[in-house]
Amino acid sequence: MKIKFVKLLIGCFVILLSNSCNKDYEFDRNSQIPNFPGDKWIQVTNVAEYYWSLEKLKSVETFSKNSGSECVMIIENGKLIYSWGENDKRFYVASVRKSFLSLIYGYYVGNQISLSATLQDYNVGDKNPELNDLEKQATIRTLLTSSSGVYHKAAATNNEDLPERNSTKPGEQFYYNNWDFNALGTIFEQRTGQKIFQVFSDSIANRIGMQDFNWQSDGRYDYSNVSIHPAYHFDMTARDMARIGLLVLNKGMWDGKLIIPVNWIDSITSNQVSVSDDYGGGSYGFMWWVNNGGYLVDFSGVSKDAFSAQGNWSQIILIIPSKNLVIIHRATKNLDPSRMLMIIRMIINSKM
Repeated sequence: MKIKFVKLLIGCFVILLSNSCNKDYEFDRNSQIPNFPGDKWIQVTNVAEYYWSLEKLKSVETFSKNSGSECVMIIENGKLIYSWGENDKRFYVASVRKSFLSLIYGYYVGNQISLSATLQDYNVGDKNPELNDLEKQATIRTLLTSSSGVYHKAAATNNEDLPERNSTKPGEQFYYNNWDFNALGTIFEQRTGQKIFQVFSDSIANRIGMQDFNWQSDGRYDYSNVSIHPAYHFDMTARDMARIGLLVLNKGMWDGKLIIPVNWIDSITSNQVSVSDDYGGGSYGFMWWVNNGGYLVDFSGVSKDAFSAQGNWSQIILIIPSKNLVIIHRATKNLDPSRMLMIIRMIINSKM
C-alpha cells in the first residue's frame, strides 16, 4: 500500500499531545521469558494485573469502532491483553503480503538467491515494453527496498503517477512500486522451484500454530495484461497475523525453536533506505516499514525502535520491541489517517 498522509495531521498534533500524559514505559527484554500462545489465544482476565487501564482500553475500543476499525489485538510479552472485533475473520491483507514474502526470502538468501544479483543475472524481464539495459542492473537488494528504479506497470495497482522510465538509477531513490514486489515473487519461485504460499505454510504457519491459514485456499495470484509478474495475495485472520507479529518481535524464535534466522530478521527490520513524508516518513527495510521517525513516531508516540507491516484498508502489524508490544489493526476501508494515528496513541497510553 502506498501510504500518503495529508496536512490535516498537523492540526491533530495538539490533540494527540493532550493524550500523552502517561510516562513512557520500557522493558528489559533480556530479563523476561517471552510467552507464546498454545492452540489458541486466550485473553487475560484482568488487564490491571499487567498494568493496563481497562477504562482507557474501553475508551480506545469505542473510538476505534466509531472510526471504522474491523478488529484490534494488543499483545504484550506474548499475552493477549485486550481485543475487539472478529479476530477469526479471514480476509485480504493487501500489502502486508510483501512483508510475508520478505520473511521466507530469509531461507534462501545466500544460497539460491543473492542480494547482489541483478535482474540481468537472473534473466528477469517483462513485456510491453521489455526492460531496458539500465533497469536490468537493478539488484535483488534494490527490489527488496523498493528502490530499483524500474518504473514499469504492475499487477494489483492502478499504475497512476509512475515516474518516467530511467529517471533514477537502481538504488538511488525509494519509490513504493508494486513492480518490485511482484517481480520478487516471480524470482522467489523461479530460484527456489517452490510456491510462495506453500513455503510460507510449511516453514512458518504450521510451525507457529497459525489457527486458520490454509495455503491452498488463502493464497492466490493476481495476473495482469500489463506485466508478466503476478501479485501474490494472502487472506488471513487477525489472530494469525498476531502470531507473525510475535514471531518477528522475538527475532524469529518461537517457544525455543528458531523459525527464521535471527540475522535475517535484523536485516529486514533495519533501516535500508530513507522514506519521504509522502509515505509517512521514517525508513524502509526489506519489505518492512522501519518506524525510526515519521508520523507514527511524531503523532502516535511510537518508540523509534518500532517497525511494521502495512497494507491498504488501514491494516498494520505494529511491533515495538522496547515495549514488548504487538498491535494488530484491521479494517475493510481506509480510516482517516488522523484517527488511525490516534487509535495507536490511545492504545500506547492505556498502559499505566
